[in-house]
This record gives sequence, C-alpha cells and structure tokens, in this order.
Amino acid sequence: MKNLAGNSVAIFLYKFVVNGNRVDFILNESIAEDMYPEVDEEIKPLIHACCETLSRYKNMCASGAIMDGNILDDGCFEVMLKKGLGKKFRETEKQNLFKDADEIAKKLMEVMARRTKEMDNGTYPGPQEIELGRTSNKENIKRGLHQRGIELKKPIDSSLIRPNLKQLRPEDLPVGVVASTGYDHRGRCITFEHDKYGDLGRIVLIETENKEMKMNAEFCESVMSAESKMKKREIFQEVVRVIHEGFSQL
Repeated sequence: MKNLAGNSVAIFLYKFVVNGNRVDFILNESIAEDMYPEVDEEIKPLIHACCETLSRYKNMCASGAIMDGNILDDGCFEVMLKKGLGKKFRETEKQNLFKDADEIAKKLMEVMARRTKEMDNGTYPGPQEIELGRTSNKENIKRGLHQRGIELKKPIDSSLIRPNLKQLRPEDLPVGVVASTGYDHRGRCITFEHDKYGDLGRIVLIETENKEMKMNAEFCESVMSAESKMKKREIFQEVVRVIHEGFSQL
C-alpha cells in the first residue's frame, strides 16, 4: 500500500476524500472499532477544521483522497496532500492544517497503544459500538473549536494594527448578536451568533504575504425560510459593517 506521496505504508490511519461538493473523513475501520468515546469527541473538532480547509481546495481534486495520514514502514507518521496541492496553500494555513492532522494521528496512535496494553493485560473489551462517520453533537464541535481557537490564539503583530483604533464593545454589535473566538487555519477567527437566527457567520483575519491584514467575512448558510434568511443576512452584513468601520478608523 502506498500513500499520496508514493511511500510504502505500514498502517493506514485516515484519509480525507472529495465526495461531490464535500470532503469526507475516512478512518481505519479497526481503529474505529477500538475508539474510546472521549478520544472520538476530542478529534471531531480537529476533523471538522481540516474538512473546512480542504473543502476550499476540493475543486483542485476531482475525486479521491485529497489528504492522507499513515504510519510508514520506518515507523514514522506522514501526512500528505494530493500531489501539487500544497503549492496552492498559504504557508500559515498549510502548517495549521498539518498541525491538526498530526494531532489527529497522535490521538489515534494513543488509542492503538491503549488497546494493545489492554490485550496484553487481558482486559480488552472487544470492538466498541462507535458508529463510524456518525454525526457528532454540533454544540460539542463548536465548543471544541472555540477552545482550540483560544489555546492557539497568538497576539496580532502590533505593526499590522492602526494606531488609535477604538476597541469594539459587545453593545456595538446589533441587538441579539454575540461574538466569540472561533478556529480557522487561515488566521484569527471570530464567530457571530444571533439569539433568534443562530450562527450568522465568521470573520477571519488573514495576514497577507505583504504583511497586511485582510478581513474575510463568510456568511453561514442554513435551512430556513427566505424571509428569515434575508433578515439573517442583513444582520450579518451589519456586523461586518461595524467591524470594518472599526478597523478603518485612523
């Protein structure tokens, strides 16, 4: 068995596969059967973040694996993108993607090591009833991404911030809107939620190659009536306007 780089694989761990307009996560079935519930919940936010990032590049991969993670014959873990795709990434985004891919692998190898120890001690309970590919609680994933964003948040380079900027306050946002730390491989992420319309979207602050700060706003699509969707979009547009004006002050 070979990985995307053509290297010999000793143990297949996982792969991310383009499936139409989405990216799916495929886990080694034996590891899935041995999965611990707490580890399953820990890796879900990481998988979600990787899928979001890879989905932005899915059009460059018609089908099949877009990224895989394997233990090679020499015992080392290797994560690889589809050939040539790595050149399309900004370096920060790619490194953050690989960091999460590596973290997923470490947790899967922990599962294998713990189950092997149980077998040696005669306490192995047998295959677990964790449904492969099941939908995890959305709120749990959101909390995991929020925590990940806080843990890895780095101060923004002061040279990229205009002097005398007014710090925004919660009351500057539209009524009913709450902002919180999110997680995105491209840069600092802020998510916005409305008490009636739910997730509004996110704003990602991306440092460009010219050491400038780019603000990227992304509306969160959801199933609702046309009237509600229009109102939701209007609220998010107002959020973006407030944030943009805040960054544009001299």
